[in-house]
Amino acid sequence: MKCFVAAMSIASLPASSALAGVIDQNQDENPTFMAAFSQGDLAQSFQQFNNTITGAGIFLQADVGTSDVVTITLYDALPNAGGSALASGSATGFEGSWVDVSWDAVNIAPDTTFFLVFTSATDTLGIAGSTDNPYDRGQVFANPGFQSFPTFDYTFRTFAVPAPASVALLGMGGLIVGRRRR
Repeated sequence: MKCFVAAMSIASLPASSALAGVIDQNQDENPTFMAAFSQGDLAQSFQQFNNTITGAGIFLQADVGTSDVVTITLYDALPNAGGSALASGSATGFEGSWVDVSWDAVNIAPDTTFFLVFTSATDTLGIAGSTDNPYDRGQVFANPGFQSFPTFDYTFRTFAVPAPASVALLGMGGLIVGRRRR
């Protein structure tokens, strides 16, 4: 019963809590220095599997800058194409590591294209990624005017609140394991 209560507690946490989100989209290949924040108009398109988005992260290139405040904004279309900002979060990022931000859950239609736009306070950091199209559900946009790079992908991830059925299954699994121990 304790496992079920714990699973249900996780489901009821606010979306801004790190425990409330699970990774939905994950492009973790990072062999290439893809972009400096100073280039401007940096974005990654993606399609979420779940019906919520609770945050996102970007992997910062090693040996480029040291630290900076990074902002990740979720858009329904590119800003220069009439897109609206749906959510945004900021956190201090350090070169050679992930910087993740969270926001209140945004309800979306799964398999719809959304955009993450990346900015930083002083433009000293860079973004890692790959030019070999490792993520086939989106692409990179960079440079003034959000120029398209169809085979490029930043190293990024998105977060979602697990569906209630998944949380219930987690709880049921905990109940079964708990009973076997007894």
